[in-house]
Amino acid sequence: MELWQTIFHSTFDGLVLCVELVFLMAPLLIGYELAKAYGVFERPVPGVGPVLTRLGLGPGALLPLLAGIFLGLMYGAGILIAMSREQGLDQRERLALAVFLVICHGVIEDTALFVLLGGSTMGMVLPRVLLAVLICLWLARRGKNKTPGALTHRRSQAITEKQSTE
Repeated sequence: MELWQTIFHSTFDGLVLCVELVFLMAPLLIGYELAKAYGVFERPVPGVGPVLTRLGLGPGALLPLLAGIFLGLMYGAGILIAMSREQGLDQRERLALAVFLVICHGVIEDTALFVLLGGSTMGMVLPRVLLAVLICLWLARRGKNKTPGALTHRRSQAITEKQSTE
């Protein structure tokens, strides 16, 4: 009889958690879709341009960055791919954006989930954001010393040399 009680309580607790997750995620997704529908992400945001530039990102990277931060890596990656094509993000911007989102994706979503489970808000947000910003600043500084497309050019030279030796 004790096994059935454990199964019942575990199932009930799992269902309660699922309902909590729906109440957490639905407003985030609805808010994002409404903001997108009303063109909130298309308007320039004062003061964001210089911050994005320091991180090695252009204005076209704002939408995938916000999507990744608020909604997670999978949704942000989908938007990153689409916006790379639409906005013409260069290789450096895509790299900086991908690195930032790998470290700092779903900040709002993950933090809310872990707070539901008893975690610390600052303990979740601060280290991730700081690490993402520091690494992107380092990449942006490092990228200024290289010409655009230099890595691609070196790769194509290596492939050509390899083919000529075969």
